[in-house]
Amino acid sequence: MKRAAVACLLLSGSVSAAPTQKCETLAHTFFGADVKIESTKIVAATDTLREYCDVRGVIWPEARFAVKLPTFWNARFEMVGNGGWAGVISFQAMDLALHAGYASASTDTGHDAQKEPGASFAYPGPNNPNAARKVIDHGYLAVHETALLAKKLIREYYGRDPQYSYWVGCSTGGRQGLMEAQRYPEDFDGYVIGAPVLDLSGLQMKAVWNYQQAGAGPGKLSGEKLDLLSKAVYRKCDGLDGLEDGLIENPLACDFDPARDLDKCPGDWEGPACFTGAQIAALKKIYQGPRDSSGRQLFPGMPPGGDGAAVNSFRLADTFMKFMAFDPAPGPNWDYRTFNFDTDPTRMSSVALRIDATITDLTAVKMRGGKIVHYHGWADPGVTPEMSVNYYEAAMKTMGPAETRDFYRLFLVPGMFHCGGGPGCGNVDWLGAAVNWVEKGIAPSLLVGSHLEDGRATRTRPLCAYPGVARYKGTGSIEQAENFACTTSGVVIVPAGGVQ
Repeated sequence: MKRAAVACLLLSGSVSAAPTQKCETLAHTFFGADVKIESTKIVAATDTLREYCDVRGVIWPEARFAVKLPTFWNARFEMVGNGGWAGVISFQAMDLALHAGYASASTDTGHDAQKEPGASFAYPGPNNPNAARKVIDHGYLAVHETALLAKKLIREYYGRDPQYSYWVGCSTGGRQGLMEAQRYPEDFDGYVIGAPVLDLSGLQMKAVWNYQQAGAGPGKLSGEKLDLLSKAVYRKCDGLDGLEDGLIENPLACDFDPARDLDKCPGDWEGPACFTGAQIAALKKIYQGPRDSSGRQLFPGMPPGGDGAAVNSFRLADTFMKFMAFDPAPGPNWDYRTFNFDTDPTRMSSVALRIDATITDLTAVKMRGGKIVHYHGWADPGVTPEMSVNYYEAAMKTMGPAETRDFYRLFLVPGMFHCGGGPGCGNVDWLGAAVNWVEKGIAPSLLVGSHLEDGRATRTRPLCAYPGVARYKGTGSIEQAENFACTTSGVVIVPAGGVQ
């Protein structure tokens, strides 16, 4: 069942509200000197969307926003996150919320991706006087200010506040949601946090590390070699949970060693079905993760099964290092080979304070009754799932395991790529789980995910709240969730690194 359809069913008995004034009057309402409402109009209903009031504008200096206010409103507000470096408003995600009756909002976080691609919006110059503010807006402030403005628009339009407010986002949107929970816990009642790039500066450092090892030179890994690597990992680890089903239930329990488990090229000559010594050495460093010259780990490595991260994330890291990571920014001529893992991580600490969502004390969320549903694909090739595991472990250490689980649950999805896709069962009604928890007090211990092919579910599996894993009961089809149970017995959890 589609997420929006589930949300409609969940809210079928909820309070609804209608506008108390005309959409056009919002254009003449004063929302503060820093806010400019540029347009307001009623958009007629279509086959997929209900009628709504469309509000567009900008918050000083350059944070553009959109708010959609349905004529038939479910009395709830949903703000949606961005992907990549943002720079665009997430209209498609807004429309999913609108379809389910939510008032929805999104921001481009203060820059235009077409005019300022990648992280170039952070590069100061005579044509970019707001560069420093754009980093802050991208890091956290534009989302918060848009959330506040959207609630003011809701109050003005409907004559009442939203009954509940939700955040939904994955990747950059996951980071944004955690940043909201850490800095502005009063903004939302429930959070859906997907594959968050929560340690953005550290992740880009890892991408540079990987590219130094395997992006060029003798350790280079082609797509063909990465496919070969993936097959070797699955041969080694697929059956660790007692079932060979094309899914690795917990990659951290997989003792995969490139030097032992990969076919070596005879005479160390490059070949299509083997690995050279340089390639194996590069892979060992990638799995270990970035380290300084004393051997201290700076960021988690790549867990087995997320193969492809070695070279696929470098483009994002390249633009980050050129334009945002350092003060002063080195600019377009920066060379990845110059990154120094002894000195450069400290040089990134200033920007890290503005863009990284690594604060582990979420007591304020718990105290106001907020709930967090956090998910991450175990086969995410770019945003390592260990980052989510380490953050959740650190949060439990900060607040206590039982206290954390009272309001915050982590779900790890075997075989799922970044935010979705892959052979795993990553099609899940995450928002429905958050709504049930916030509004009905039903804490999610087990959620059912499905794998879709041509829109049809070909496999379902239970997804267990961390540190639980799904185990086959021994009878029945392995394609049906009811033949599995969640357990923590025998689970090997090996967090690496830690939140810095």
